[in-house]
Amino acid sequence: MDIFTTIIVPAAQAQAARDAAAQIPGGEGMFTTGLSATGAEPATHYISSGTMPQEIVEAVADLAEVSELQPSEAMASAGFVLCVPSA
Repeated sequence: MDIFTTIIVPAAQAQAARDAAAQIPGGEGMFTTGLSATGAEPATHYISSGTMPQEIVEAVADLAEVSELQPSEAMASAGFVLCVPSA
């Protein structure tokens, strides 16, 4: 079953979360959008959000914060903003 969710994963767990998600159809390419407290790189966390198979959520739940909030609300609640690459 597909559900809407926002998942924020610490940078240290991002590759493990990417690998776990990629094992499930629809999970390729997740957790590539960086977050930090200031918006400056390096990213301390990564986010993926949208409608996705519940199996993906279950596969990464131990590695990440899972929320039903919209991405902007989940980021604000956790104290993060999108990382803006420096020029």
